[in-house]
Amino acid sequence: MANILSRYGIKEVADVTFYEIGEDGLPTNPALYLDTLKVSTIEQTAEEANSNGGKGNPPLIIWDYGKEITVTLEDALFSAKSLAIMFGNGKVADFTSAYIMKTEQFIATTAGASGFNTTYVGPDGKAYTKLSPKFYDVDGVATAETELVKGTTYFCSYNLDASGSVIEISANSFPGTYYVTGDTYARSETTGKDEFFQYVIPKAKVQSENTITLEADGDPSVFNMNLRVLRPRDGVMMKLVKYSLDSGTTYTAPESTLIDNSVLTPVGE
Repeated sequence: MANILSRYGIKEVADVTFYEIGEDGLPTNPALYLDTLKVSTIEQTAEEANSNGGKGNPPLIIWDYGKEITVTLEDALFSAKSLAIMFGNGKVADFTSAYIMKTEQFIATTAGASGFNTTYVGPDGKAYTKLSPKFYDVDGVATAETELVKGTTYFCSYNLDASGSVIEISANSFPGTYYVTGDTYARSETTGKDEFFQYVIPKAKVQSENTITLEADGDPSVFNMNLRVLRPRDGVMMKLVKYSLDSGTTYTAPESTLIDNSVLTPVGE
């Protein structure tokens, strides 16, 4: 039973899980797990209508209506799945043995030949072969490699062998609706210890407005996901749960293992 005199503080960001919603309105399989959030904010607003009267026309009765609950999640990192949920319908397609097209600028070093480096060095330090190179002058006109002029700037488009994941964002694909939980802690004023706290949103629509900022300086980009809470069948839009676990046993930490130089494997072996 809740003690009305107990008081708590909340600071720590929540770990948030998205679940698919079944035909019965209950959660099914997890669709996304976020444990690198910087901010998770819950905001409730409502409109009101007043009945005013008497001297000075003060408000006598107030009716509240139009309740709206929004959740803002700011993630330090992204995954293919989180981007798919933010910008599209949540679908991620894997691909293998495909081509990725890149374009780069270069200056021809010899007349009649490009001096173009046919090797692409990736951020992993490995060398990759540039396939099907096509050359263009600064006006975007296609130019044969044998016609390149020494000291002149050109562009080259080429392919690289690739595999990975793709998220297709079409004109008629929009973010979906999910069952959402957020797990964090509430700290007791009396004991100074953290206790479990969870919010539960049975039906949250991911909003379509999103921004990714790419810039040369400043802080790295964060990934914002805005949720609008909908009314489920039973009318309960959100639950705030402070709880403790029952039937726990004493935890014994595993024995620590130290690493020394004898276990190191030299590079190249």
